[in-house]
Amino acid sequence: MTKMSLTTLHDSIIETLPEPHCVIGRDLTCVALNSAFAELLGASPDEIRGRPVVEFWADIDKVRWQDREFRAEFRYRECPVLLVKLASYSGNELVIRVLASFSEDRATKVFHNQRIEALGLLAGGVAHDFNNLLTGVLGHVAYLRHVLPAEGEHAESLTAIEEGALRASSLTQQILMFSKVDGVEPTVKVDLADVVSRVLTLLKSSIPSHVEIEWQPPAQPFPILALEAHLTQIVINLVINARDAIKDKGSIIISLVERCQPDDVRRLFGDEPPAPAYGALIVADSGEGMDEEVKSKLFEPYFTTKNEGGTGIGLSTVNSIVEQLGGAIEVDSQQGVGTEFRIIFPLLAVEEQTELLQAQDDSKPLKGRGERVLVIDDEYAVRNVLGLSLSHLGYAIETAASGLEGLEKFVNAGGDFDLVILDLLMPGLSGEEVFNRIMEINRGARVLIVSGFSSEHVVQRILESGGRDFIQKPFSIEVLSRKVRGCLYD
Repeated sequence: MTKMSLTTLHDSIIETLPEPHCVIGRDLTCVALNSAFAELLGASPDEIRGRPVVEFWADIDKVRWQDREFRAEFRYRECPVLLVKLASYSGNELVIRVLASFSEDRATKVFHNQRIEALGLLAGGVAHDFNNLLTGVLGHVAYLRHVLPAEGEHAESLTAIEEGALRASSLTQQILMFSKVDGVEPTVKVDLADVVSRVLTLLKSSIPSHVEIEWQPPAQPFPILALEAHLTQIVINLVINARDAIKDKGSIIISLVERCQPDDVRRLFGDEPPAPAYGALIVADSGEGMDEEVKSKLFEPYFTTKNEGGTGIGLSTVNSIVEQLGGAIEVDSQQGVGTEFRIIFPLLAVEEQTELLQAQDDSKPLKGRGERVLVIDDEYAVRNVLGLSLSHLGYAIETAASGLEGLEKFVNAGGDFDLVILDLLMPGLSGEEVFNRIMEINRGARVLIVSGFSSEHVVQRILESGGRDFIQKPFSIEVLSRKVRGCLYD
């Protein structure tokens, strides 16, 4: 009698089995499966049958066909991870049987997600308070720079305070970026070359004497759409990792490729890339280099080769930022030779580049013309420094310590403020509630939202409902002055 294939047996045997089963052919397609297996993957049998197994089992090519027993991870769409073992094999087909309990695995996953969510909310709350403090520190430093002479015994201390606050701000933004709970501020036109130059100035004291660092700035600005805080995180992470990879004497070279070659762009983004042109940030070191195993895990959360000295979130954060910006990362590393990171960014269109160059012509804060501005923020440090800074720039300022007080002042003035600067997170009336009431009173009111920690959805709702702009704490006077001017006259 001709031996019946496992595929033919599916209807009569596999479907009746209570445990999830799947049959895989030598061509690495799913030739058969029972309903229990399809249910685990969150799909119907017809969606899975006949499809390449790699779609839900990425590492199938790593399993030796003759192995009788193994463990693997499965994932299809949002399917939980499943542990499986080889049940049997026959000829050109093998049958796998899922041994892990779906309910236990799902419960573990839900519990894990709840813990991550709780940690994210905790990190966001701490970051909100911390960013308020940093806003006050940086604001007062910037104010002192404008009212005191540029030179003097105070200059070095102001620089040290400013550098420390900026580093702390970068760490806070990194935590928020990794935890995925920070608000998404609309990207702006940024000169990456200028950002790299300023970050490297901050990092000078962090580079030991046995490491030579070389910055090769381009002849022209490097204009992209991004957030300066995110770009700062990228540069800091890559340079610090390069530093740590150099055990003895070595070098770090940072450069920018103003325009990537068309063949490289097509290889990374296909024949029809989303952006008209791409450039690259390159950070190369002469350190120890990496083997293929380490290189394959570089962007996994919590993966680190620094033991207690590393968190494992730096490169994962970099990867998340680059993906959000529509870019890509390439890594070339050789043990004993060194490592090169290439961060590919989409460039601005020519007309947008022109606007950026025009904006760079004046790096000083933009002055006000006596416009009336209402600042609503429950934190004294932030409220105070905003009032001082904007008054110094020529605006007429009123402040309110709560959403309710702010609304009262807005109503008493008949809504006659040129701009309202509104904190998003406040006790009592939230920033969103205050915004909605302001819009009911005066639909044409101009409102600039500020926050140290915010919900992406809340910010988006406000911007879609008439909010003029959003600014993430902490920020400099220069950034604040431009945001205020943009809200008033754009």
